[in-house]
Order: sequence, then C-alpha cells, then structure tokens
Amino acid sequence: MINKTLVFSIFCSVVCSTILAQTTNLPVNYYNNAEGLSCSSLKTALFNIISANNKSLLYADVLTVHPRTDKKRNDANTADVVWDMFSDNPKGPDPYTFNFETDRCGQVNGQEGVCFNREHLFPQSWFNSELPMQSDINHVFPTDSEVNAMKANFPVGEVSSASKTSLNGSKVGTGNNFGYTSTIFEPINEYKGDIARALLYMAVRYESQIAGWRTNSNADNVLNGTSYPAFDDWHIKLLYKWHVQDPVSDKEKKRNDSVFVILGNRNPFIDRPEWVFQIWSCTGLLGNTSVSSMGNRPSSDLSVYPNPVTGNQIQIKVELSAGRQLNYEIVDLFGRIHRKGTLINHQGPSPINLIGLPEGLYIIRIRGNQIDQTGKIMISRP
Repeated sequence: MINKTLVFSIFCSVVCSTILAQTTNLPVNYYNNAEGLSCSSLKTALFNIISANNKSLLYADVLTVHPRTDKKRNDANTADVVWDMFSDNPKGPDPYTFNFETDRCGQVNGQEGVCFNREHLFPQSWFNSELPMQSDINHVFPTDSEVNAMKANFPVGEVSSASKTSLNGSKVGTGNNFGYTSTIFEPINEYKGDIARALLYMAVRYESQIAGWRTNSNADNVLNGTSYPAFDDWHIKLLYKWHVQDPVSDKEKKRNDSVFVILGNRNPFIDRPEWVFQIWSCTGLLGNTSVSSMGNRPSSDLSVYPNPVTGNQIQIKVELSAGRQLNYEIVDLFGRIHRKGTLINHQGPSPINLIGLPEGLYIIRIRGNQIDQTGKIMISRP
C-alpha cells in the first residue's frame, strides 16, 4: 500500500518551496531542513529555521513598524487606517478606525474607539515581558486599548455566556472549550485562524523556553510545561479547530512577508498550513476534534451526502427561508479553495461537482445571513 503522506512529503520537498517563493518573498530554500519531517522533529527543525538570524526590535519600535504590517484602507477608501482585528468589521462599516500617527496611546481610556496600543496575543505575563518575545510582531498586533484591557491575559476560546462584548463582536466570558470552562476571550470568526497560527508560532519560535513559562501568571491554563506539545490538550484542539475553520488569508500572507523584511523570520504555519497537522497530529488529539461541529452559529440545518464520497458529486442541503442566500467554499487542509458558489432559496439538495479533486479530507464552509457552519467531506477514490 502506498504511503501517501510520504509521497506528498517527497513531492513537496522538491516543488513546494519553489512555488511559495514565486508568490512571496520567501527564499527558495528557506524550509529545506524541515521537509519530510513530522511530529516533534518537524517542530524542532522549524524552531532552528525561524530562530536563526533574527533581528530584535525594541518594544518602543513596535508601534513604528505596525504601519508596515497592519494597515488597510478605510471603508470609504480615502485613507490608510490601523487594521485592528478586534474592531474591524469584515461584513459592514467599522465601528471606528484609528490613524497610525495621531491615535496611539499607552493607557486604557475606559471606552472603545479612543486610541490604540499593542496587543500580545500570547500575553506578556506568560513570558515575564522579556525580549525578544515582547516585541515579536509575529504575535504583537495593534488594537483598541479598551479591547486590549478587556482581553487581558485570558486564554482564547469560544464563549457561550458573555460578560462583555466589543463593538465588532469579540467577547469575554465562559464556555466549555474541550473541557476548559474558565474565562476566555473570543475574537470574531474572521480572525480565529490568524490568532491560532500566531499562538502556534510562539510554541515553535520559543521551543527552548516555553516549557519554563508554565508557572508565570495564569499561563498554566494553556501550557503543559513541555517543549512538545507545549500546550494543554484542550488548547491544541481549539487552535487546530480554528486553524482549519479559518484558512490562511491574503492579509496574513502579506503581513508575513512584511514581518520577514523587518525581523528576518516568518510564521511557518502561514507559509505551510499543513504543518500544523503534521506536528500536532502525533499527540493523538486532532482526531478527537470534530471538524463537522466547527460551525459557531448553528442557525441552519446543514447536510452533506454521500459522505465519504467515491464519485464526482455531493449534495448539499441547507434549510433556508425564501429570499436568503448563502455562499459555500470547499477548502483543503492547505487552505486552498477548490470550489465555491452560492446557494439561493434552497429547500432541497444542491449538487456540487467534485471532478478533478483528489481523495482526502476537505472542509466545506457555509456562510452568510448570520449563518456560519463548517463540515467535513471525505473523498475516497476507488
């Protein structure tokens, strides 16, 4: 029987880095020493790659480089503004925006929309505010100062009972996250993958230090005191779930390129999303993450059949009321979109053509009209 993982690893070691170099500023041979590896060996190889020849910023310099890494055009397309994941509204007008030069601050003002500062997705208290972690812009992003304070040093997770909600829908509260039930912070769906990949980056970049951080502040809520797998079981499952649910975006790719120019290193999970699975699947935890239950707003009845599929067509059934419209995407575990389209007024099944898709696991995403659901499709060719 052919070992498909091995075949892919051999194939990718030959062509993947070349393809990536054609579309980013990634050097052709940047990841050569990681090709063909898995589990902790892959994690260590990536640690050696992204830890070499780094430039370290002073903490004060972080705000001066964010205009290069985290800017976007405003809704009116008249000016560049801060791209703040905790105030941005991808589906409508932003509640407020910030100017890079005039709206910086260091203090919390007690309300949103007053000023922005620096948010450490991996909280500073977990690594004692030391350099280079404190100024590593792979996980330090600009954000509204009030939401920064609201997030505090809580772990990220999914909230079922919110105590506070920001203007773009980010929440603080409690929920059951694979058995973890304490207070957590939940970003909006659009940025869950971004945040998951930034946190997974920290486990790789600081592999030689992260085991010693468990006793800092409340870091033991997510860290398990090892270099591998580094995180507690519940956190690995959650971050993988978000990674698959929200594939790598153009925003992340462009930011990764900008960070590389500034710091001399990259987030490998943006360049090679499949490596998240190849590293942490060896824990035996990822198989317990129900891909079919990844939707965060189960407000429609989604059916996908036959599943697994051996032919060239599947049927999608979503119960919609008249006049409503949903978009769908079929995405592989590399984050590549293979099929996309629109469902309108469908009370019955809608066929989707799978001709040309190789066998394997795919994710189907259904979005729109306050519906956000994800399911899995397994293609098995005879």
